[in-house]
Amino acid sequence: MNSILNEIVEKNREALELKKQYVPFQDMAAKAAEAPERASFTDAFRGPGIRVIAELKKASPSKGLIRENLDVPVLAKSLKDAGAAALSVLTEPFFFKGGLENLRLASESVSIPLLRKDFIFDPYQILEAKASGASAVLLIVAMLKPGEFKRLLDFAHLCGLAVLGEAHTEDELALAASADLIGVNARDLKTFSTSLERSADLIAMLKGCGKPVVAESAVRTHMDILMLQNAGATGFLIGETLMRAADPGAKLKELLQCC
Repeated sequence: MNSILNEIVEKNREALELKKQYVPFQDMAAKAAEAPERASFTDAFRGPGIRVIAELKKASPSKGLIRENLDVPVLAKSLKDAGAAALSVLTEPFFFKGGLENLRLASESVSIPLLRKDFIFDPYQILEAKASGASAVLLIVAMLKPGEFKRLLDFAHLCGLAVLGEAHTEDELALAASADLIGVNARDLKTFSTSLERSADLIAMLKGCGKPVVAESAVRTHMDILMLQNAGATGFLIGETLMRAADPGAKLKELLQCC
């Protein structure tokens, strides 16, 4: 695990232990069990067309503050109306300025599937996701050992959640492909640079896998989408491009090239 990932995980590990003191595992499990079912995340990426996961993100370690006023209900409705197949909600508080409250607000505002975007390393976080209205969670191969990945994947399924497995390199593809959807992130975790060409090469290796493949990071134009779609991507997770736009809904329509 690289230094920034390690720093993020350790900071959140400490915070999670404090959370567990206030709401024990069994209490959180009860909250998750009472949560209503949401639309299938996986089904949203089957069939033809451009399927975008629009991401609600306030900040990031590499770009700093991205959108000062993150009005979740307004943004969620606008992006849904503009054609988003699903929403991704950043819930990491220390480096991305997110929170589970944003996930809850999104779940109350729209009926389309929701992804909890965070650094998941503990089953408790999966229960939190379910209790807060998520349809799916992200598991990042780069920060988990194979056994940890499988245990969290299996636990998510027990909770009725789909899993987007995220890979950044060729070596990570096989483990990511054990998830319900496969995310290929264009970002190099060592340098934080992005390359859509590298992403397209990795996506092409997954052709015929039979699972939805989601291109993540650095998608800025409709032509970027078409290039990645030609490589084999069936979904596109787009955050910064939308969150920097004055009107994210209008920007999404522009990317989809619909009126």
